[in-house]
Amino acid sequence: MLSLSFLPFVIKRTSAVAGLFLAMGCQPAPSPDPTLVLLVAVDQLRGDMLQAFDPVFTGGLRRILDEGLRFANGTHDHAATATAPGHHTLSTGVHPTRHGVVGNEWLEQFDGQWRSVYSVEDLDRTILGYPEAEGRGPANGYRSGLPDWMLANDPLSRVVSLSRKDRAAIGLAAQARGEVYWLSEAGGEFVTSDYYHSEYPEWIQDFNTQTLPGIYADSLWESMTPPSAFSLARPDSSDFERGGGTSTLPYRAADRVDVADPMDLNRWRYQRTPFPDRAVIAAAIEAIHVLELGQRGSVDYLGLGLSQTDVIGHRFGPRSREQLDNLVRLDLELGRLLDTLDQVLGPEGWILALSADHGILEIPEHLAEQGVDASRLTSDDRTHFRQVMAEATEGDATPETVKSSIEALPFVAAAYTFNEIESGTPADSFATLFANSHSRTRVAGQQGTYGVYMRRQPNILSWGGNATTHGSPYYYDRHVPIIFMGAGVSAGLSSERVATIDVAPTLARITNIPTPDDLDGRVLDVRIPD
Repeated sequence: MLSLSFLPFVIKRTSAVAGLFLAMGCQPAPSPDPTLVLLVAVDQLRGDMLQAFDPVFTGGLRRILDEGLRFANGTHDHAATATAPGHHTLSTGVHPTRHGVVGNEWLEQFDGQWRSVYSVEDLDRTILGYPEAEGRGPANGYRSGLPDWMLANDPLSRVVSLSRKDRAAIGLAAQARGEVYWLSEAGGEFVTSDYYHSEYPEWIQDFNTQTLPGIYADSLWESMTPPSAFSLARPDSSDFERGGGTSTLPYRAADRVDVADPMDLNRWRYQRTPFPDRAVIAAAIEAIHVLELGQRGSVDYLGLGLSQTDVIGHRFGPRSREQLDNLVRLDLELGRLLDTLDQVLGPEGWILALSADHGILEIPEHLAEQGVDASRLTSDDRTHFRQVMAEATEGDATPETVKSSIEALPFVAAAYTFNEIESGTPADSFATLFANSHSRTRVAGQQGTYGVYMRRQPNILSWGGNATTHGSPYYYDRHVPIIFMGAGVSAGLSSERVATIDVAPTLARITNIPTPDDLDGRVLDVRIPD
């Protein structure tokens, strides 16, 4: 909850009071430029979810919704709705076709052979403390981003980017070298690669050894949601959720893993609980204090990839009791973070943008219960697809013949050849979205190796073991919140059509950071006029 000592700052931001100043013939006092930029990406937070669960929020999400400027019609404008492209798009202000990170992974040719490439793999790098692990870094990205622009403008600026996921932490940092850390799944500690450091700084070592064990030690996930709010979600049980034997809170590590094995216990927390986001926010608060973010006369950057909404959404669905409880917890943790910013910098000393890397499809069976035509692909569908592809690619296959064969499948709405995507005259609005994710050298799926994109019918879950997933160009996968808050932001709700490519240039303008002149995004008008 917001303390009374901060209420004057909240009131100053409201449009009603701004209007009162004008009616009295006075101008509001100009807002000082913020010294800390905070970019928060809540993984898989579909654009309508905050409103769906709004009544239960009392902490940071409450403040962001009440005090921020929320764009209700915000989307990713690319077809590849996944974690890595979403985070890179937010930080760079350009579409995936230009920043190069076109998926979480893709197929790429090496010596004439197609090989799977992970979005943030860098085989020339090493994970500090884990020399046997595959290296990580931003080598696959083509573009600089907001953190790079800040460092170019002021080399004394500091860049911090934190997440459970490596592809989120690295994506929010773009190409900048800074304090970039992600959680080790088995080790249960924050790690980085030698792209960023030759050895771990003392502050993160101390956090890993002294602070993290106390906040990342849970072996029980029980509900924190007030019973009065249960009706905001679906019942706490569903045959279609993937709870692993049970889909009802509470969840006990002892029911799934050997709790005496620290690695097993860490994996349980990492893969199945809300707890990693608490660790990420605690590390962010530590960084604010120890690194004196925003307190040294330079404009600093803090990127936070909050990943557990994605983990829980895949397993239980976006309207599940588990997702509701996860967001209740996230609301409280973000409240602690915002209170820290107020205490250290003052409410006008920082600027925040909150968004997401992608949305999510409702569990198809739940949609079907509501009369929506929705389903999930079966093993027979997968077999049928493989057979069609095998027949289509025999002999002298062309993109056109592969396209024709794919479009005959009952679960496919359309297919597009690379030549069509590059023609400049898109066949439909979806072709434009594919163009914004397009790469000839980094392709998705077997059809991609033949120069073809495939668009499934809407509300069809692709193959995989999750309760639901994302990845389509449909609105439910592209619709995300875009909210700005702090440093003189005009609170309210806007119906203006905006996109995630607009986030980085807008934050740069607010903090007077020069940007490249070829961005895809534009500057949004979010501040009260001086």
